Amino acid sequence: MMEFAVCYDHSGFDLVRSVFLDAPAFFALMVPWAIARLVEISREDGAARLQAA
Repeated sequence: MMEFAVCYDHSGFDLVRSVFLDAPAFFALMVPWAIARLVEISREDGAARLQAA
């Protein structure tokens, strides 16, 4: 049974490493989408102002 205990020695380190690698990857993928969405909202807001004037 003791040989299986070695598999779990670094689980905390692996979790931390996974979080610190996955979170930046997630944000790197989401930032271009968020910028495009903000530009789209800005254009819609500008078009609404032009129609009201």
